Amino acid sequence: MAQLYAGPPVTGLNFVGREKEIKYITELLKLGQNIVLIAPRRYGKTSLVLEVLSRMKNPEIYSAYIDVFSIPTLEILPVQITREVLKNHLLDSIFASTKNSALAMLKNLNLKAAIEDFEYILGFSETQKNSWELLEKSIDFIDQFPAKHQKRMICAFDEFGDISKLDGDKIIKLFRSKIQMHKNASYIFSGSYESVMSSLFIEKNAPFFRFARVINLGNIEKEKFIQFFQAQLKNYQIECQNEYLTEILNFTKGHPYYSQLALQEIVIFNALNKRNPDFGELLEQLLVVEKNYIEKSWEEISVSKENVRLIMSVVQMRNKVYSDLKNSGINVSRAIKSLTQNGTISKTERGYELTDPLLSYWIETNVMKNI
Repeated sequence: MAQLYAGPPVTGLNFVGREKEIKYITELLKLGQNIVLIAPRRYGKTSLVLEVLSRMKNPEIYSAYIDVFSIPTLEILPVQITREVLKNHLLDSIFASTKNSALAMLKNLNLKAAIEDFEYILGFSETQKNSWELLEKSIDFIDQFPAKHQKRMICAFDEFGDISKLDGDKIIKLFRSKIQMHKNASYIFSGSYESVMSSLFIEKNAPFFRFARVINLGNIEKEKFIQFFQAQLKNYQIECQNEYLTEILNFTKGHPYYSQLALQEIVIFNALNKRNPDFGELLEQLLVVEKNYIEKSWEEISVSKENVRLIMSVVQMRNKVYSDLKNSGINVSRAIKSLTQNGTISKTERGYELTDPLLSYWIETNVMKNI
């Protein structure tokens, strides 16, 4: 039985939908193509990356996953890269526990064998470490370790847009110079902020221009979520009509996080009240759960008058924002660019919409009614 997670990355039975994306990405990676995944936070990028790695890993394919967001310093990055690569031979734990002592590392016969081929690993034990040299060697390790064992490598850098926080352009140039020469590794780069990922991969002067296939993730199909909902609710002896679930998913628009959260809250409400929440009760509970996040998001939007006015127009479903705000005295193009690049709004066939459906509802019911 799948666990009803809402928030943490999920794989296997807990993973919902995205089969088309997985098949497409998998085929590209098999061909040696590098991939860039772009989507706002909480759209399931990490889950998708982990699911792809899980499904692709076999005796002929190694994998590595590095969460750049969780790495605070340059010194830690080569450690994480080396550890993830060594994990393919179950040497990650022994490396982590012995890396500060060359003698301790060499006492382990399997790790010693790896060190004989890749002596840079001993550099982690030095008192005065050369972090840039270790990083340079660790990046090549991603490609050279599988080559040594006649394997392929799929390596994912999650939230890669955060890489510049470690040392700006220098580290980006190093990655570019190294990775472009790799023959045995294919890469997945994911990122939440369109502006940052665009500056790295899409713009003509970007360091990784035309280096990878860019995929913008959307929401998950409602049909997949309804099937998942019904299967999970059955495990808890809860009955829900498809019309009820469709109403919920019409609201979440297939947003991975909010759809999972709604399912979780239905189960909790049933446990406490012995019935399903009506749609209004469910929305109110979602707002209670997400109160801090929603208010923080609005606080960040409210810093800019232009952004507030544009958001108001979008929430009111005025599809022609330029004409709607023509005489407002704000720079509409600048506001659209700002909010699109940070993932707050996205372009649709009819205009623009907020990427966060609950934030949109909160603005409509709590902000606009007071205007």
